[in-house]
Amino acid sequence: MTPSLTRAALHALPAVAALALATAAQAQVRPALVRSVDEPARVPYTQRMSPTCSFTNQCTASFPVVPAGKRLRITSVQAIFYNANFNAFLAVHTGTAQQIAVAFTVNPIPGYFYGTLLSTQQAVDLTYEAGEAPMLEMGCNAGNTFAADVRNLMGVSGYLVDTTP
Repeated sequence: MTPSLTRAALHALPAVAALALATAAQAQVRPALVRSVDEPARVPYTQRMSPTCSFTNQCTASFPVVPAGKRLRITSVQAIFYNANFNAFLAVHTGTAQQIAVAFTVNPIPGYFYGTLLSTQQAVDLTYEAGEAPMLEMGCNAGNTFAADVRNLMGVSGYLVDTTP
């Protein structure tokens, strides 16, 4: 091999290496985009409402129906009732038949200038599919009466997720 040919080969070597690296980089496959349909905090969801009391010792709050293409995951339920100096329960209903999924004891606490309160916030992990609606129920002994107070509230918190691919 002549010295001039050797020099030419040495000068061409970096260009060939660069071409090989560029070809390898172009041949890489891009990763597929994926998403987790149940990852928390996709669309935060919080609803609060005044309960409807069909009886003096039973009040309920029916929340909006989960829209098509969505799933609702409830992570917390809350209730506060004013001027209630007795024990009660808070039940969370699920499914189209509104079965009780879980119930919690609610004991009165001194609210001082607010009067005696029934107040609770409970962590839950419940899922509602499209067409289902969460419902909360507060109940007590038949000898007790929930005061009709506009400050009484029941609520749910969690998040909505897309179920469409």
